[in-house]
Amino acid sequence: MSKFVSIMTNTYSSEITYDEWLKRINNFFFHDKKIAELLKQNGMTKWTIYKTEDVEPLKVIAVCEYENDDSFQKCQKVFLKFLPKIQDLIIKTNFARAHVVKDAI
Repeated sequence: MSKFVSIMTNTYSSEITYDEWLKRINNFFFHDKKIAELLKQNGMTKWTIYKTEDVEPLKVIAVCEYENDDSFQKCQKVFLKFLPKIQDLIIKTNFARAHVVKDAI
């Protein structure tokens, strides 16, 4: 079974909204190491967040890599608990999900 990735592209209404989103991400997922450890135990192998250099609109790309589809499904339960914590922020979000077919260099 191949690795699975979820790619999220967020567009923010302002730098303030981005800063608040990042603060909430850090508080929920990384302040208490238990959440990050739970994601690892469920098969998340990498989580990278990229902030583009575009000023307007401000965009962020997040890539979450999992051992396989099943790992993604398990970790989604954690992410679904986080969503209510950001529902008041104005963010346009797009997702792409895919299997890794080449991972080199």
